[in-house]
Amino acid sequence: MLERTGSVLHQQALTVMGFFTGLTLTALVLILTSPADFDKPIGFLSGPQYFETISTYVAIVGSVSCVCLIGFLEMAGGMASLYSFVDKFATTAFFVSVFGFMGILPLLLAPFSTWGATVVLVAEVVLLVTYFVGRVMWPRGPERPAEPSH
Repeated sequence: MLERTGSVLHQQALTVMGFFTGLTLTALVLILTSPADFDKPIGFLSGPQYFETISTYVAIVGSVSCVCLIGFLEMAGGMASLYSFVDKFATTAFFVSVFGFMGILPLLLAPFSTWGATVVLVAEVVLLVTYFVGRVMWPRGPERPAEPSH
């Protein structure tokens, strides 16, 4: 039995990953049960190629989400330590899953509304650029004022 406590951050992240895993797998079920909706040519892909591409893409994102969920369970339960391989792998899988799911949204809208898919894609690019630029430009924690010298 392990005596160390689990990571509170990873306990909270389990909820987020459960949500994204559920969304991704639900999207996969909807795609597979209604192939006629995704059997339209998109760009340079024929209808059957688009259906195969999107179902494969969604399945891969769902798989990454499931692996991340397992890693976060280990972290939250105290079975793996912070900054271990499991932590780094699960965190990487988390970002791949979340950003991968963002990539799914325009693909899901494309057969129904080209304009809608384009607007969502542009919004996602703007949000991602803002997020990553903001992470670099602003400090991550509260700044301490300079201590007075006597």
